[in-house]
Amino acid sequence: MSRENVEVVRGIYEAVARRDSASPFDVYAEDIAWDVSRWRRAFLYRKPVYHGHEGVREAWREVLSDFGEVDFEVEELIDAGDEVVAVIGEHGTGRRSGARVPTGHAAVWTLAGGRVTRMRTFDNRDDALQAVGLRE
Repeated sequence: MSRENVEVVRGIYEAVARRDSASPFDVYAEDIAWDVSRWRRAFLYRKPVYHGHEGVREAWREVLSDFGEVDFEVEELIDAGDEVVAVIGEHGTGRRSGARVPTGHAAVWTLAGGRVTRMRTFDNRDDALQAVGLRE
């Protein structure tokens, strides 16, 4: 099932790139945990962990209140069995300033039965790999 998990995660990023905010919810478990607590930019959020579909929507609303636009570039997807590590290049456009801010992060997506049950965001690839037990 792990290769299929990589394709599920790839599909999420492809949907986001198309500005399709609805399709990812087709693969999010109803009780998904959206965890930004380990990320240096967690200060952009009011909570360290969001729960359920409404929680994910809330987290996105908070980010988009500061950044009117966020673009992701998938640099790497790493199969880790029931988890997928996504290494992401990111550009946010400041809502007030209009400045384009380049940055990046890594996300660990946990899946069960083809559905995302948890997403954890990390500052970098190494931290995400360590979280799934893959050290390089």
